[in-house]
Parts: sequence; structure tokens; C-alpha cells
Amino acid sequence: MKKILSFLIFCTSFALSSCSLVNQESHDLHDDGSITGVWITRDEKSDKPRSIAVMYEYKGIIYGRMIATYGDDGKIKDTIEEKKEKAPGVVGNPPYCGMDFVYNVRPSRTEGRFYGKIIDPEKGKIYNAQFWRQGDQLIVRGQLWIFGKNIPWKKATAKDLPKGFSMSEVKSFKPVIPVVK
Repeated sequence: MKKILSFLIFCTSFALSSCSLVNQESHDLHDDGSITGVWITRDEKSDKPRSIAVMYEYKGIIYGRMIATYGDDGKIKDTIEEKKEKAPGVVGNPPYCGMDFVYNVRPSRTEGRFYGKIIDPEKGKIYNAQFWRQGDQLIVRGQLWIFGKNIPWKKATAKDLPKGFSMSEVKSFKPVIPVVK
């Protein structure tokens, strides 16, 4: 009986550790069920990847920082380590990468929903925003009054991160909210 019990415990442990290894790459970048983590944002018109954003928590409030942008060819063109492109809609024209374009995000009374603000750094517009998880996606709804649009962001993995970026850097992020023109 002891051998059977030991065998069952071994099999269960092996199965659980195998599942853990399969999901480790994705798990390292996301808290299960949370909106924090690393996301690939999408262009609302073309549905192509637009940027990589880190949703992080600072003093109980969630912020979103752009760490990379994609070119039209679908390859990373700009990173937080090599800032090139500038945001024309923001005072001082700061680089896109390194910018906190999502801010003041807090949980709502509806379980799993969050509300905050999102900036379009190209146009210099600020929108009310809702955020919620739907499977492996983060649904971002930018709203102007009663009008809005849902844009799904895809969960990023370690291989999606820009070269030279380490998730340990996120612990040192302190929000800086840009001012639009």
C-alpha cells in the first residue's frame, strides 16, 4: 500500500511540475487573472502589433509603460533601451518607449474590471478606459463619453521582450504621467 501511495504522489508531483514548466515562460510575465504583466498592444485599424506594454503596480495603482514599438514590418523598431521615436502629442515630445501611457487604473465595483486613463501619445488625447481579462487577452476599452472601442491586447512571452530588457527592471518603475499638448 505504501508503494502505491508513494507512486501516486510521485506521479502527481511529476504532472504538476511538468505543467508548471510548460507555463513558466508565460507565468513569469503575468499574474494569473490580473491585468498586470506584459502585453502586446494592437493597432485598432490594421490589428498588427503596435507596441509592448508593461502593466505594473505602484503604491496600489496600476500604470502601463511602453517598452517597445513595432514597425510596419512587424519587427521591433524602438525599445526602452534604444529610444528613437518621439511622441508628437505629448509636451516635450518624449520618446514613446519609457512613457507611462496608462495611468490611475484601479479596480471597479464589478469584479475583474478596472478603470483608469489611457493616452494616445501620437494625437495628444486622453481617454477614460476600462480593462478586463478575457482568457489570454487583456481587453482595453478606450472611451470618449459614451462612445468606445474594445481592443484586445495579447499576452506577451519572454521571447517577445526587446533585447536587453529584464523583468527585474519593472520593480524600479516609478510612474511619470505625461502631459498632452
